[in-house]
Amino acid sequence: MSPSLIDAAGIGKEYCIGSRTIAVLNNVDFSVKKGEFVAVMGPSGSGKSTLLHILGCLDRPSAGTYRFDDRDVLSASDRELSRLRAEYIGFVFQTFNLVSALNIYENVELPFLYSSRRASLAHKRITEAIDQVGLGKRMNHKPAELSGGEMQRVAIARAISIEPKLILADEPTGNLDTGTGAEILELFRRLHQEGVTIVMVTHDRSVADSAQRCVQLVDGKVGSG
Repeated sequence: MSPSLIDAAGIGKEYCIGSRTIAVLNNVDFSVKKGEFVAVMGPSGSGKSTLLHILGCLDRPSAGTYRFDDRDVLSASDRELSRLRAEYIGFVFQTFNLVSALNIYENVELPFLYSSRRASLAHKRITEAIDQVGLGKRMNHKPAELSGGEMQRVAIARAISIEPKLILADEPTGNLDTGTGAEILELFRRLHQEGVTIVMVTHDRSVADSAQRCVQLVDGKVGSG
């Protein structure tokens, strides 16, 4: 049995809007083994992205505990969390989040600006990651010169370039046509076969079926899907 990479228990998240308190997550337990590919599925507004942001140390929960690779995340400082994200977590977003003024190489290089890795090692990993997603001959192209599928491949290259312990993907095929989405899912499956741990948020059952295991999130509560 593989050890856990993610151990979150009793996770709650509330937002205050004026005099109202909105509960987005309610007592969520969520664990992921090292090397697993897990889909989190649910309708819009169910708390999927909020959970992903907490798992990725982009946000803190209002309640609960969270250990990442046996480290107590919630006791870490903001500076320590920034370092953890830079070294161990790769993010893939629905809207790609590429910098339009930068070429492919420069976009994939961005995580290394916050990393302690040597420049020579960074260059090697950047070029390997771009080759891995099939864009090695287009390193100097900018986002405006790419298709939606190619932009998502750049986002994936950026995520895997740091050799993360975890990839978090938020609706990674949401802005893509069916054929291109299938290509991106096949890329995720290959990464999983290579041992990468992936948590992917989606509202689409056909996309969730690409994962080993599916967790259903409805009204801020979790159950098996």
